[in-house]
Amino acid sequence: MLAGRSPFDIAGASENPDQNTEDYLFQVILDKTIRIPRSLSVKAASVLKGFLNKSPEDRLGCHPVLGFREIATHPFFKSIDWEMYISSFNIWDKFEILNLITSVNAYDCHSNRVIDKIDQSEFEGFEYVNPLLMSMEDCV
Repeated sequence: MLAGRSPFDIAGASENPDQNTEDYLFQVILDKTIRIPRSLSVKAASVLKGFLNKSPEDRLGCHPVLGFREIATHPFFKSIDWEMYISSFNIWDKFEILNLITSVNAYDCHSNRVIDKIDQSEFEGFEYVNPLLMSMEDCV
């Protein structure tokens, strides 16, 4: 969503039916290098590369000790005052945030578990087009 397109290129997918499958997409994600648009800032490109790093040991947020703190201190999120953000929630929301942070820190980043199949019905009717990437012909 940072760039308005997937970082995993599937060139010619519409022309080749064998490349128009979830299995092929998974293979692209596992094997191919991601392409970061030059239009992204250095910080945005860095956080995207960090989250999508193929090596679990080097993936952003997967440090065995730092966990979520590694994400929170990334330069991309520097402008966020995490203390103020968390203090703006009521007490029950804070418990939810702590549970989320704890579960993120407890997540086994070294697991190479592959998702069996994505339930695409969850995305039915969802569409996003980055308005900055639209041409004048696309505008209505």
